[in-house]
Amino acid sequence: MKYQYDLVVIGGGLAGFTAAVFANGLGKKVAIVEKGKLGGACTWNACVPSKALLQLGLRIRQLNNYNRSGTKLASVNLQTENVMPYLHSVLENISRIDDFASLVNTGIDILNGEAVFNGRHQVNLNGQLISAKHFIIATGSSPAIPPVEGLSDIPYYTNETVFNIKAIPSSMIVLGGGPAGIELGLAFAWLGCKVDIIEMADRILPKDDTELSALLLEYLNAEENLNIHISTKAVRFQSQTDGSLKLEMQTREGKISEISSETVLVAVGRRANVAGLALEKAGVKYTPRGISINNRLQTSSSNIFAAGDVAGPIQLGMMAEKQAILAASNACLPFKQSTRYEDVAWVTYSEPQMAHIGLTEDEARRKYGNNVRVIRYPLTKVRRAVMDHDTRGLCKFILDKNDRLIGAHLLCSHAENLVHELQIVKCLNKPLSKLHTIPHIYPTYEEGIIKRAADVSYTIKMQRNPFVRLVLRYWPGYKDRLDTVISRL
Repeated sequence: MKYQYDLVVIGGGLAGFTAAVFANGLGKKVAIVEKGKLGGACTWNACVPSKALLQLGLRIRQLNNYNRSGTKLASVNLQTENVMPYLHSVLENISRIDDFASLVNTGIDILNGEAVFNGRHQVNLNGQLISAKHFIIATGSSPAIPPVEGLSDIPYYTNETVFNIKAIPSSMIVLGGGPAGIELGLAFAWLGCKVDIIEMADRILPKDDTELSALLLEYLNAEENLNIHISTKAVRFQSQTDGSLKLEMQTREGKISEISSETVLVAVGRRANVAGLALEKAGVKYTPRGISINNRLQTSSSNIFAAGDVAGPIQLGMMAEKQAILAASNACLPFKQSTRYEDVAWVTYSEPQMAHIGLTEDEARRKYGNNVRVIRYPLTKVRRAVMDHDTRGLCKFILDKNDRLIGAHLLCSHAENLVHELQIVKCLNKPLSKLHTIPHIYPTYEEGIIKRAADVSYTIKMQRNPFVRLVLRYWPGYKDRLDTVISRL
């Protein structure tokens, strides 16, 4: 049977854009179906705008801190009505780099509308039938809305709407202490908004290392304009006659209290965009968590693949891109590849930043028992951090019995950059001590944290070597003082 396209990608976000470009590069006839703006959530209402807003807020925070310390740099006179126009200009600049319009020039067709499956090889688009040998579903995700009484009766923001506000509000209640809630809550607090973050769990960032999560909570609650309520449930919202929004909340112990704010932001998670696709007609199975896929990213219909947030299991931009390339490769090439999720990494852009690779300490001990070694490295020992007047934080390196890195968790400035060197070591299944032999530029965070941790790992490895132990114990002129070396690193 002859089809109009070799591949039709449904969704023009990061996953869909990447998959289409890759398949087009293989010489396939490709179309993207998108009902909104090309670029998806990452470009317009998630990764890019949140980080741009955070960066602006961070610079204001740094200026204020220098001024408070006696180093008078400049007075901060923030014109809040100019924040969002600035942010939108950043988004437009990013979209020009991605240059979505140029896709047409490469031979990729851009089809506007909402695709509805009419079978395994056909979708209905604006009343027109479009056929393809293969499909990739990359429709992304949308904000999950919790069933809080009164929430549907008040105006509230999500990440899809909050960047459209005209000016920074005076106060905000944020539902959710995960990455999105922490990042956006912190950004608005730095920009002068009084922020209360409500989190039902007993800690923020529940997927991150327990020890570092608690330490970050301590730092954040010391921030001006920011108050985080953990183990607290949002019970009921009500609009007040003065236009404010009141929240009744309850702690795990049953204590009831109330707070009010000008605005509410919902940031409790994401739900897969599967509604309206008529997946049943294509034989594609799905659950409330998203489309069901195998390790080759195939759905229950072998010619239909899925990638990105709609497929999960990890809703991150880096994972969407990785899955998109694999899905396009498996759809277009005769040999098939499998994906794995053990090496996923992420960063929460808090202050300081929190980076995560692999297993947390708790997870590692559950899996490996006592065959786990943890190296803790505080920022107070990092010379560059002392120079920068910010020694907050702690870095943890989780090693197995063979010194291989099975997890790393960094709570420090520049964690977004530091994590990549560790990611390479973990993905290549190499011992952390291998980095001991690689010179690192001084004075940098990489040298002060990564290299020093590798030096510690190498020295401990020497301590455990039976031959070295014998020499240090019995050979004339030698003594075992390696503990001194470790304490000095």
